[in-house]
Amino acid sequence: MSEKFLNDLLAAAIRRGDVPLDLSDEIVDSLLEQPGTDISEVSKARIKSNLKVRMQDAAIKRARQLVQWKGIPFGRFIEALREAADLTRLEIAERLRKTEQYMQRVERGDLNPIQLPVIEFAEIVELFDLRLSVVTEMVIASTTTADTKQTFRAAARSHGGIRHDTRGEDVERALDAFAHKMQKRAKSAAAVPQEVRAYISRVEVELKRRGRADLLT
Repeated sequence: MSEKFLNDLLAAAIRRGDVPLDLSDEIVDSLLEQPGTDISEVSKARIKSNLKVRMQDAAIKRARQLVQWKGIPFGRFIEALREAADLTRLEIAERLRKTEQYMQRVERGDLNPIQLPVIEFAEIVELFDLRLSVVTEMVIASTTTADTKQTFRAAARSHGGIRHDTRGEDVERALDAFAHKMQKRAKSAAAVPQEVRAYISRVEVELKRRGRADLLT
């Protein structure tokens, strides 16, 4: 399937006003029912997949202009971007070849960014087209917030508080916000922790290997 053929299909659909922000299977099927076009089922599936990816990437690009990143932990920023792009955790998980539960853990900060395999972290950075200088600040926020949250959770458990695995999304977001506020008061953000610096260096190598040196600034 040539790139020109895919571009022509998409351009024609846009001119007719047939492509909304959310690309449904019905819309894609209508694109494929073009006179004189003989396309196999495998090719149709590939076209559908490519069109959905393009629409998702466009939505993410628009979302990046709307979401403020300053001081936000990495996972919560990914969550905010995803929601602003009107995408589900499952859709993002499928792009990363992961489960919906994996994305939930990343967004909630249950998985500290620097504990992720470098390849997995680089895939997230590449999918959301994030520059590493910005990501570094978010990783620092994630690490310090995670440490503070662990202290709060331990104190809560010792006083009969709610176990972490029973907490709702709203409670987790509130805990994130409070922990981040406390760690900002207690710790200067001027220095990059050694463990974060070492991890980001490995991510740089992986992004270069992927041909994404444009994300290193």
